[in-house]
Amino acid sequence: MLLTRFFSSEGMDLFPDMYLFKWPHFLYILFCAVLFAVLMKTLAGRGPKVRRIVVLASTILMLVLKYGGEVIFVYEYYAYAEPVSANTHAFFDWRTLISFQICGINNILLPLVVWFDWKKAKDFVFGSSILGGLAVILYPSGVLFGDPIAITFPLIRTLLVHFLLFFLPVYLIREGTFRFDIRHWPRVVLGTVLAMAWAMYGNLFVDPAANNMYIMRNPFYGGPIPFLNAIPDGWHILFILVLIALGFLALYALSGAFRKHRENPSAS
Repeated sequence: MLLTRFFSSEGMDLFPDMYLFKWPHFLYILFCAVLFAVLMKTLAGRGPKVRRIVVLASTILMLVLKYGGEVIFVYEYYAYAEPVSANTHAFFDWRTLISFQICGINNILLPLVVWFDWKKAKDFVFGSSILGGLAVILYPSGVLFGDPIAITFPLIRTLLVHFLLFFLPVYLIREGTFRFDIRHWPRVVLGTVLAMAWAMYGNLFVDPAANNMYIMRNPFYGGPIPFLNAIPDGWHILFILVLIALGFLALYALSGAFRKHRENPSAS
């Protein structure tokens, strides 16, 4: 009975905003912050062998969590007469392979980009993984669903995947294997356009009721965050694009400052 509840998507549709700015929300942020600090303290600067282990463990875990969740969602579709949650779906569904949300896309792309060293994709994939993972950590409406004390595989899945989306690129930057270069901004623009086009395909042709990448509707409208809760649908796209641009500029600036500090620590 306990295993049945653990491997279930039941509750994923419940109370997606109830815990915002309450103790489960702050406990979740604290957990992510402590885990990040501990991992960076113990793993950073340990050499190529440790780095390979960290990369392999992180990327395999991301894919196992992704497709482990899909096994549950597909099983529920065929095993029960009624959908267990909105995540329940048939095997022949786009969601079985890849998502239309940026974090779901990078759940697949980040391991591939790291494994095959796709240099031209790194600025966008690393940057959007960091920003997307951080955004979900700070606004975890897709993580703290249902009863946050009832630990389930889908809850662990989304918690760890979003954490790893943030942790792994930052770790590789800290290790010196990648650095953001402002000269590569066209790659970021192209990646953003392609990701949004993919999300729009999902919104228009796969599931017209979806709001992939929040393009169709402002997810914060009427919510608890001032200013964001007042931006009408449509106009919110401009705000999202501004946030994306500012986010990448911040990554370029922070990455550059870190690189200068590491090359000349006495100057800072």
